Amino acid sequence: MTMSYDLYGAKKLSLLSAKDDVERALGKIFEERDSSYQGGVYYMWGRRDSEHFILKLNVDPFDGDPAEQKYPDHKILLYVNTTERSSDIEKSMRQSADFELLRHEIL
Repeated sequence: MTMSYDLYGAKKLSLLSAKDDVERALGKIFEERDSSYQGGVYYMWGRRDSEHFILKLNVDPFDGDPAEQKYPDHKILLYVNTTERSSDIEKSMRQSADFELLRHEIL
């Protein structure tokens, strides 16, 4: 069983409009959450002990710098964690032209 961890980014969307785009592309309904660790309001689908997605602003809550410093121009981040469906998700995300795959890791 190969698990992938992918990171997508968007440059021009607000968090709420990004949520709408991602929900439409993936056919999932994301739940609003609030955490100082995640930088405030963020959205999540799934459970942390299995496949799950986290949609958030690219802001480090402690210093205000980008959370993903390699991608400072990407305002919105979508983490796809613990998935076996990486290629299927990538195909679905291509439907949302505002998101691009930034990182693909296999563990």
